[in-house]
Amino acid sequence: MKKNRGYSLIIAIIAVTIFSILLLKARIMWETVKGRDMEEELIFRARQYVSAINLYRTKNNNLYPKKLKILYEKKFLRKLYKDPISESMEWNVVMQSTKLGKKKLLIVPKKLVKKFIGTSHIIGVISTSTKEGFREYRGKKYYNEWAFYVGEQINKEMPELKFIKE
Repeated sequence: MKKNRGYSLIIAIIAVTIFSILLLKARIMWETVKGRDMEEELIFRARQYVSAINLYRTKNNNLYPKKLKILYEKKFLRKLYKDPISESMEWNVVMQSTKLGKKKLLIVPKKLVKKFIGTSHIIGVISTSTKEGFREYRGKKYYNEWAFYVGEQINKEMPELKFIKE
């Protein structure tokens, strides 16, 4: 009988180890599912902003909003959506230059938008998160490169974006 002592402890340690490995794998799978759901939510929320901007423009003689908040205040958006991916919970703004020549898409941080009103107008939103996505969106891997804007062609590659730094 004394020779069998310790086997129960070894079996328990092996069982706990196997259980821990299975839990770790389940956690990784859960994080992947959660991340993909957040990507879908990002796309949904960003397109809500684009639809609201387009509706605002239609109802206001082809004028674009000067800030995102006005879309909610004028009832073009049900609520101001937060960026589901970023930790700051704010959006960067996609602006289109109105200067003569080639139309450029500018990615402007929220706090710098006022500097560009007059020479550019707000046409969409983009995440502030620099994380890599689980998939590519229009040829771009990182969330802060996934621009959603009025007139975008979803089946084509993302056009060149010019990032404005503070």
